[in-house]
Amino acid sequence: MQWYQDPLFGIILVFVIIAIVGALDFIRNRIKERKRVNSLEDLKKSYEFLGIKDGVEEFLKLNKNAIPTLEFIANAYIQSGNIQEAIKIYTSILNASPSTSTQDKVHILYALGMVHFQSGFLQRAKNVFLEIVKNFPRNPEALFYLLRIYEKLNEYEKAIDVVDCLQEIYEQSGNLDDTKYFETLSHNRAYLESMCIFADEGSAFEDKVPKLEALKTIFPRLEKPILMYYRNYNLALFWQKAQEARNIENLLDVLWHCPKSEVPLESLTNQKIIEIYRAREQTHISYESNKQECAKFELETLRLLRAYSHFSVDLHFEYRCSECKGIFPLENQRCPTCNALLSFDVLCSVRESKDEIRYSLL
Repeated sequence: MQWYQDPLFGIILVFVIIAIVGALDFIRNRIKERKRVNSLEDLKKSYEFLGIKDGVEEFLKLNKNAIPTLEFIANAYIQSGNIQEAIKIYTSILNASPSTSTQDKVHILYALGMVHFQSGFLQRAKNVFLEIVKNFPRNPEALFYLLRIYEKLNEYEKAIDVVDCLQEIYEQSGNLDDTKYFETLSHNRAYLESMCIFADEGSAFEDKVPKLEALKTIFPRLEKPILMYYRNYNLALFWQKAQEARNIENLLDVLWHCPKSEVPLESLTNQKIIEIYRAREQTHISYESNKQECAKFELETLRLLRAYSHFSVDLHFEYRCSECKGIFPLENQRCPTCNALLSFDVLCSVRESKDEIRYSLL
C-alpha cells in the first residue's frame, strides 16, 4: 500500500489543513485589527494642529485613570460654551495615549464628534462618525448623528442610506415591539424622501405632487412643509390643499402672513381660514359678515380690538415642541433641544403693534 493511501496520512492531512486555515484566519484578523488601529491613528493625527492642552500630557502620565477626569473637565468647558478648549482636551487624550484600547479611543472620538457637531464643524464631525461606524457598524448613536449631519449638509440620499442601516439594526435586534422607534425611522425616511423630491430639479412639478401626497399620508406632519413648497411653485394648488388640511391651526402663521394679493377670498370655503382673514380685517368676503364671531379666542380678540379699540394690535407667533414642550421664537425642522422631527405646534398671542423708529448707524 502506498504511503498516501494510509488512513493515518489522511487524518494528519486534515489536521494540517485545519491548522493552516486557523493560522490564515488569525493572520487575517490581525491585519484587519491593525488596519482599524491605523485608521483611528490617521484620524487622530488630523487633529494635531490644534495643539496639546497645557498639563494634559503630564496628567495622563501621572494618573492611570485620568480619562474620566479629563472628560469631566471637557464637559464643563462645553457647558460654559468654550468649545475649542473641549476639542483640545479630547485631541490631547487621543494624541497622548497611544496604548489606549480601540474601544476607549472610539468613546473619545464619539465625544469629539459631538463637540464638532454642536459647534457647527459638520465636515469634521462627519469624518469622526464615519470612522466610528467603519470600526463599529452597529452603533445607532453614531448613525443617528450621521443622519443629522447628512441632513444639514443636504445630502439626503446618504441620509436615507443611514436610515436603512438603522432599520436593519432595529429588525435584527428582535425588539420589534418598540413602535415609537419604528415610527421615528419611518417618519425620518418620509421626511428625507420629501426633501429629495423638493431638491430634484430634473422632475416636473406635476410628477412630484402625487409622491408628496403619498408621503404626507405616511407622516402627516409633512403637510406644512409640503404646502410651503406648493405655495412657491403653484399658488392655486396651495390654496386647494390648504382648505383640505387636517390641522389648520398649525398653518395659522403661514396663512396670516400671506400677502393680501395672494388670498383668493371669493373662492375660500373653509370656515377656519375665513375667520383668519376676517380677523385680519379683510372684510370684503362676499358671503360672510365680518361681524360674525370667530371660534378661536385669539382671532376673536384681535377682531374686536381692531373693530372697537384705538390700539394697533397683531398676532405674535411662537412654536412649542410637542415632545419636550420647549418654546422657541422660530420654527425649525428639528427641535433644537430633543431633535424631534417636525414636532412644532404653533402658538399665537395678541400683542400691541408699535411702530419702531429706526435710525441709521452710519
